[in-house]
Amino acid sequence: MSLLRKAILLNSAEFLCLILGAGQSILVARFLGPAGVGQYVLVLAAMRVAAQLSSLGLPLSFLYHSQRDPEHTTTYLMNVVWSVAVLSSLGGFSLVFVVGLFDGYFGRIPWYALLGIGLYLPFVLGRVVASNVLLIRIEARRLSLMRIVSAAANVLAILVMYMLASLHVPQAILCYVLAACVGMILGWRWAGSRLDFSIRPAWNRCRRLVLMGIRQSWVDLMLVVNIQVSLVAIKYLVDDFESVGYFSRGERVAGLVLVGGTAIMPLLFSRWASLPEDKIAAHVEKVMRLASVGGLVTVVGVLLTGNWIILIMYGSAFLPAVQPMTVLVPAAVLFLLSRTFIQLLGSRGSPELSVLSLFACAVTNAVLCLLLVPSMGITGAAWASLLSNLILLSLILVIVKWKYDIRVLQCCGIRRNDIQSIMEAILRRKMKHVS
Repeated sequence: MSLLRKAILLNSAEFLCLILGAGQSILVARFLGPAGVGQYVLVLAAMRVAAQLSSLGLPLSFLYHSQRDPEHTTTYLMNVVWSVAVLSSLGGFSLVFVVGLFDGYFGRIPWYALLGIGLYLPFVLGRVVASNVLLIRIEARRLSLMRIVSAAANVLAILVMYMLASLHVPQAILCYVLAACVGMILGWRWAGSRLDFSIRPAWNRCRRLVLMGIRQSWVDLMLVVNIQVSLVAIKYLVDDFESVGYFSRGERVAGLVLVGGTAIMPLLFSRWASLPEDKIAAHVEKVMRLASVGGLVTVVGVLLTGNWIILIMYGSAFLPAVQPMTVLVPAAVLFLLSRTFIQLLGSRGSPELSVLSLFACAVTNAVLCLLLVPSMGITGAAWASLLSNLILLSLILVIVKWKYDIRVLQCCGIRRNDIQSIMEAILRRKMKHVS
């Protein structure tokens, strides 16, 4: 199966997960209301940041080194498995302590939800390592099924709680943790054959993995921070969960632009990590042409229907989310294009170049939020996100053009040969069967 066919399969799975996620989002929003959604989003943001910090980038470092040194894949895997088990346990304990201590920011969380929050890190990091094992051979079908089953488990649990009239913020958090657990179990069901517990951690190899992991994790950490800066600023400057809830729903609808691109990011990392130097520029330009055209079409569609999407999905109580949503849609496209180039830098062993741009973006976003949110509210946070993502894309473009001789004009629009190659890739199996 070609990369394009695998990308189409993952995009199809992501579209199905989008439908499942929409159902989950509807139930959560309508039952919890704006304030409950705001608290729920802030806790989940802390969980995602903690997962990124605790991993030290080891799952991605494993993928990078396995592509460079395939003969020692199992050795790399076991060193990562042992390391992640320790780091996720320590990270989970620390996360519970922080969420429980700062209840003025996160709100009151009962003990059983805190227990689930602590277990989230081992579950989600275990799932990520398993999925990266499947990514080495780009097993798109299994990766797609992992995403679908995990999302379905979350929706089913939310639906059961909703029908029992027991859906509150703690229960919604536990449903999210359950989805990570299901994904981890399913991933290791398929990737478990690669495990060899007779291999014990080796200091030199762990050190090598951690050093590259830290370089890679700074990129992912900064990506997560850039996404969460606006929510943190709104909570501190406006100081209510309702505003966070409105902004997060507008952000979620704008995030529809990212759905397809986000699904294939790991595939791009895996493919670009293995391509020879003389072929990388042409491949990146082709991917960016498809991404830019797809992003433009999605922007138009979301802008035309976003108002109705919010009204139908979340109800009239969330209509204040419409205005920031219209600003966040183009910001999401800029972020998608930037993230694609960031995958390129990471896959070629230069993630630190992305960190500088992401840091500049985060600082710009924070400063603009401080200036705009007091006068413009959550719409000011949306404008801060748009402008900071524009700066991010500009900096990343300068870096990749300098390092890989990427031609910017070749990254825009779509060519006839692009359409021909797409059709050939889609129809290849059918043509072979006919012949």
